[in-house]
Amino acid sequence: MSHWSEKVRVAEERGDHDEATAVLNAVAECYSTDHERHDAHLWHMDLLARAGRRVELAALGRHDVHARRRLRRLLREDGRADSGPEAAG
Repeated sequence: MSHWSEKVRVAEERGDHDEATAVLNAVAECYSTDHERHDAHLWHMDLLARAGRRVELAALGRHDVHARRRLRRLLREDGRADSGPEAAG
C-alpha cells in the first residue's frame, strides 16, 4: 500500500477524512502538468466538500477556482445557492 491514492482510499473507507485530506494535500497540485497531481487536487476539493469543510473550501477558494466551484456546488446542494463563499465561514 505504498501509492498515495491507495492510502487515500483506505482512509476514506474508514471515514478518516483528516488522514485522507492530509495525504491528498501532500501530492495535490492545481493546474499541474502532471495529470495525477491535478486529479489529486480535484479529489482533495471533492473530499473537503464531502466532509462538509466549507470553511476550508472558502479559504482555499480565495485563490483556487476549483475550491470556489466545489463550494458553490456544495452550497447549492445544501439549498444555499445564493449564499456566496462568505456565508460558508
